[in-house]
Amino acid sequence: MLSINREAMKIVRKIMEAPEAIGAEVTRLPNGTTILDMGLKARGGWVAGKYYTLITLGGIGEVTFEDFPVGKYNLHGVRVLVDLPMEACLGSQIAGWRLEAKKDAPIGAGPARSLNKNPDHYMELIPYRDQYHEGVLAIQTPVPITVETANAIAESCGIKPENLYILVAASASLATAIQVSARIIEQTLHRLDEEGFDVNAVKLAEGYCVIPPLSNNEVQAFGWINDALLYGGIATLHVESTDEAVKEVIHKIVSSASSAFGRPFVEIYEEAGRDFYNIPLDLHSPAAVQINNMTTGHTFRAGEIAYNILLQSYFGEQP
Repeated sequence: MLSINREAMKIVRKIMEAPEAIGAEVTRLPNGTTILDMGLKARGGWVAGKYYTLITLGGIGEVTFEDFPVGKYNLHGVRVLVDLPMEACLGSQIAGWRLEAKKDAPIGAGPARSLNKNPDHYMELIPYRDQYHEGVLAIQTPVPITVETANAIAESCGIKPENLYILVAASASLATAIQVSARIIEQTLHRLDEEGFDVNAVKLAEGYCVIPPLSNNEVQAFGWINDALLYGGIATLHVESTDEAVKEVIHKIVSSASSAFGRPFVEIYEEAGRDFYNIPLDLHSPAAVQINNMTTGHTFRAGEIAYNILLQSYFGEQP
């Protein structure tokens, strides 16, 4: 039986063997939980971001870097290839586990979600559940993880606290910039579900998304990483469905279909009182989507990369 926590732990152990080489820091809480700092206090970097991303995919994806020019500026993009999108993306990568019942509560992503005895909405969409004695969770956070939080996570997963491994990185880190841009597939999958398409029809997936510039300002960095998905990312899905079902949703699941489309995310975020959940749901979409229906051989596409908005957001160039 596939265990995404077992596969992710292979990468965790690789980090723990030589954390200094990738700019990571490994510490243990008093309860025995291991914290892997990939970009909170630690330096982090390109390899840290790649490993972070692979772990959030449950260790069953492929991640590479490519050029992504934006006007006259040279940026990089991340390409993600996934053979098992239900397990890797909905069962692991998507940040679906809200750890506390408050507005600014940390949200967990990663394979430990598939161990949670109280599964979140996205886990309920798929039949997969993991059974393993170790669990890995990733939390994008500006503050350290407490023993109380770690104990609560371990209890929900049915594992010992010393068998829990938590990755952390701040928004203003390269690791976070990479792993958020690499969420372009799951960004598309949750929009499919919200528009009534059966996500289990998706059999293969690939994504390509710009990695934004870096800023030590947490709010600016948070805005830029969201702009990457909304305006600089494309997902390609291979499905087994009907052409009618694909045509019904494809133009609804791109960010340009939202009434909030067209401005840098930080402006929208500020207007929403810095409450992520007050932002229009349909804005949380990829810039472009391509769907290949393997049943008929037909391919459909909607949306485009919004280079003008990326230039405005990242470099202050007005369209």
